[in-house]
Amino acid sequence: MANESGYRSILVVEDNELNREMLCAMLEDRYNVLQAENGKEGLEVLQENYRDISIIVLDVQMPVMNGYEFLHAVKDDDLLREIPVIVATGSSDIEEEERCLELGATDFVIKPYKKNIVLKRISNIIRLRESASTLKEVEFDDLTGVFTRQAFFHHAQKILQDNPDIDFTLAISDIQDFTLVKERYGMKVANDLLLRNVALLRKAQVENYVFGRYDDNQFIVMAPSSERYAEIRKQRRGRLTIPLPEEGVAVLKFGVKRSIEHDVSIKEHCRHVLMALDTIKHVYGVNYTLFDENMQKYYDRRIAIERSMVKALENGDFQIFYQPKHDSRTGKLVGAEALVRWTHPEFGFLSPAEFIPVFEQTGFISEVDFYAWKRTCMNQREWQDKGLRIVPISVNCSRSELLQNDFLHKWFKPLKDSALSSQYMHLEVTESLFTEHFDKLSEVLRECQQRDVKIELDDFGTGYSSLSMFQLLPLDIIKFDMAFVKGLDSPRQARVMAACVRLVHNLGLKSIAEGVETSQQLEKVKEMGIDAVQGYYYSRPLPKAEFEQYLMSV
Repeated sequence: MANESGYRSILVVEDNELNREMLCAMLEDRYNVLQAENGKEGLEVLQENYRDISIIVLDVQMPVMNGYEFLHAVKDDDLLREIPVIVATGSSDIEEEERCLELGATDFVIKPYKKNIVLKRISNIIRLRESASTLKEVEFDDLTGVFTRQAFFHHAQKILQDNPDIDFTLAISDIQDFTLVKERYGMKVANDLLLRNVALLRKAQVENYVFGRYDDNQFIVMAPSSERYAEIRKQRRGRLTIPLPEEGVAVLKFGVKRSIEHDVSIKEHCRHVLMALDTIKHVYGVNYTLFDENMQKYYDRRIAIERSMVKALENGDFQIFYQPKHDSRTGKLVGAEALVRWTHPEFGFLSPAEFIPVFEQTGFISEVDFYAWKRTCMNQREWQDKGLRIVPISVNCSRSELLQNDFLHKWFKPLKDSALSSQYMHLEVTESLFTEHFDKLSEVLRECQQRDVKIELDDFGTGYSSLSMFQLLPLDIIKFDMAFVKGLDSPRQARVMAACVRLVHNLGLKSIAEGVETSQQLEKVKEMGIDAVQGYYYSRPLPKAEFEQYLMSV
């Protein structure tokens, strides 16, 4: 990168004064040369002038901080390691070269220096680097103009080192369901959302504040835990949504770590903040959380869940519970939903809210979904053989499973093996499933419908639901999320739900309300015309044996 004089800058780090002067004399006609007599001094010069330095020429054997230690420090900095390093060596030691290359060195020059060779190697490396990218591109995000993740790590670490007596807070923001926002509104609106998020977060700038883009929809900030900044954070906490077109809103979630240790790497602090953020990603109504030591325990527990889930499936440790669905008008049993429950050998009973997100993020959910489907087909056959009245049971199905080429053969084989009519098994999907591969997924689900398996859309109302999508998707039943039912005390919420129910019926679809717990809620959804209800008003989810008794009693 050229400086104001138009010359590119080179940093020469060499302890031998004669060698350093000879090298600088070769270079100074073409380059602006910065000098350092050991690795420690070179690192300081580099940190102060990294934007201008195009290349580093480094001796290996030096006092205070040798070349290996210098390379290691540069390699650990995501920003500084973008600057190429040529190692100057007086030997042909293969092990020395291998070690330098492993630590990130780009090339070598041999002492005593040959001017033409040195100049050509430096010129070639600078040209290759600048044709591929510039440090500015590495340092600043193209869309938002804030620091990239690499640059944030660099600047935040230096601020921590330079201010050992200041208490700092680190926070990462996440735009919930950002993939759905992009799919629903398009990239222009999504990018505008990111820019407005940046504007919102940057209002809190104070001295020693550093801000960057951590990931596609995540931003990171480090600032002193001063009274002024704390007050700004307090004000921001109550405003965790950003308006979208058509009365939509984007929800912001924050993970925060206070009083971060100065001698711990920023990357490690970020890992802790992301742990905190992960605990609330799928929690409705919770938008802000602080990291504490229990988060580490949560992370360790999550790892334990991942390590034990495959064996649990092999051992048949997952139980399938069934929650009844009743006609809202007559109270008659009209169906059920299959739900996976797990009693872990170490942790005991695990809430689905804890293990299902882990299964989804690892892709293991497709294995568990199929297990629930297969077991339910077998149970339905057993109940039918006992002469019990059987009802349709819905089983969740993940996108990854639906996209498999052998999906239809795999999932219809248990139906065939059990000689069970397809009308007694429903597939349950979520709207987020259709954010990608829409045509392929629609084709598969239509084939399921043609084979008499009905499709239920679960959790309607929790994401960026589009009513216009109902006419495009191959659906039979719409399940209104419990958040709708819990909000029925609000007249506006009740009117919205009633309008949605009318639209559902006008399109020839059936409706189910989840989370109905009281007679008052039942009456309200019945008045709206909801076809069926599911919730604790009638029954909690029941293990197989208890559901069998339930079938006998209704």
